[in-house]
Amino acid sequence: MVEIWNLLHDGGIVTFSGECPGDISVKVEVEYLCDVLATGSNFLWVHLHSCSDVEFTPFENSELVKDLTQLRDCDLEILRAKDEESHILVFCTDGILRLNYVDATCELDNGVSVTFTSLSQACKKYWDDWERRSKDDA
Repeated sequence: MVEIWNLLHDGGIVTFSGECPGDISVKVEVEYLCDVLATGSNFLWVHLHSCSDVEFTPFENSELVKDLTQLRDCDLEILRAKDEESHILVFCTDGILRLNYVDATCELDNGVSVTFTSLSQACKKYWDDWERRSKDDA
């Protein structure tokens, strides 16, 4: 479950919808992956099923943000993620997003489902191409 967040590196969390506890949808702007997927979209929805915890701890202050409305106002750019006990920690540029959910699925903003495998392949292709371009520019 943590792998999806690592694939979304450099993606920006735009909004949250739903209720916790319950199902939550996270809209992530990740244009470079959507370009590789050739979707015509700039966004992916990550649906967190049976989410029992979502909270953000900013680096600047330790004031915990748990309200989804307030989370929408946080600037959350995804760097990486890791499992920690019963939670997933998503490290962002300005703090740490802590999540606990049973399962996650993805879809484009037009409602078309995206499998983890296709997302993973798109990510690999992007970074392989990026590395090749970097070598060519050197």
